[in-house]
Amino acid sequence: MLDKNGFIRPTYAELIEQLTAKWLQLFGENANTAANSVGGIFIRLMAYFLNKVYELAEFVYQSQFIDSATGPTLDQLAANLGLVRQAPQTAIGDIKIYGLAGYIVKAGTLFQTKDGLNYVTSEDITLIDTGKKQLNVEGFGTITYNNQNIGIGDSTVLYANGTGSKFNKPESVVNYPTDQVTPVEEVLAVQVGNLTGGADLEIDDALRSRLEQASQEAPSSPYNGVISAVHNVVGVNAVKIVSNDTLVADPAGNPPKTLHIYVDGGYKDDIAKAILESVAAGVQTFGGILVHVKDIGGSTHDIYYDKPTSIGVFANIKVTTDDSFPLTGNDQIKQTVLNYVRSVGMGEVIYYSYLYRVIYDNVPGIVVADIKIGTTKDDLKAADIKLTDIQRATITEDAVVII
Repeated sequence: MLDKNGFIRPTYAELIEQLTAKWLQLFGENANTAANSVGGIFIRLMAYFLNKVYELAEFVYQSQFIDSATGPTLDQLAANLGLVRQAPQTAIGDIKIYGLAGYIVKAGTLFQTKDGLNYVTSEDITLIDTGKKQLNVEGFGTITYNNQNIGIGDSTVLYANGTGSKFNKPESVVNYPTDQVTPVEEVLAVQVGNLTGGADLEIDDALRSRLEQASQEAPSSPYNGVISAVHNVVGVNAVKIVSNDTLVADPAGNPPKTLHIYVDGGYKDDIAKAILESVAAGVQTFGGILVHVKDIGGSTHDIYYDKPTSIGVFANIKVTTDDSFPLTGNDQIKQTVLNYVRSVGMGEVIYYSYLYRVIYDNVPGIVVADIKIGTTKDDLKAADIKLTDIQRATITEDAVVII
């Protein structure tokens, strides 16, 4: 029912109580309403279906509110403010290929990283002659090809062969040695990296957060306006602004009267466009990433911003298991740790105690777990890791050791 406190749904027990009272009123005080009687069974049958109706009524009532709406109903509320749920997006980044000088790697060639994810080239890549017959490549050692010169080719438009944040690999190419899906002998070593922009379908909590933010302010001016505008870019996980309102450079090296914007995720062109459309005229941006953006009049503007600083995370997990522990249990533990650490945003805390929860919840057969984490593999502790406002956590499979 509805009253001054909102919608109040009677419980199943309350419905039985109310129906029983009405039954006795209609059929007399001596009517049998015991649970196993005909009357009692009928009452409980009615209560069951009425409970379902009340559940639906409560769901419909709560769907009008941002905090409790879900799924398509939340999408409709977002549409009222001009927002849409962000669609899945493909990661884009760099690839570096070593092999026979002069060899051309065709567009559409597939490569696979150690975690089993595939990436595809979008342009032909020619391996430029280095004049050397052997090279030392990190992750591959010394490479040679029949005493012939080695060539190197690279591209900045490598696409993930699928959508989702799992395809993001934000560190430089030396961190991700890669294999050919269909090997050819002319290609000796491949590295990928700087892969960003990959995004999953936006979940309800993320859309709800943007919706609440949009209801408070619109993209129009620094600072909230810039944060709101950039947050609406597909794939962006977090935005931080460091402003220098003084007439001299600040201790961090930011020039006077500038905004230093840090963005985690998203395509650089989309981010720069959002910044241009939200900063006030005359406000200067600062950062290590430069993007040239045209306004509606055709004039080109230089937009600067930065990615957060990557902080590597290492984990050492000792587990005691029972017979229900699956054969792939160690891999499941690794993936669970990777998923959690990668979900932690800029300026947040990696709680080591939370790792216990996600591991116990997602991997069966663990009797006891002992977890230690840290930012160097030689200094692991049972302690949280606090990220600064411009830091984001990164972790690889090799950084998670299961004992």
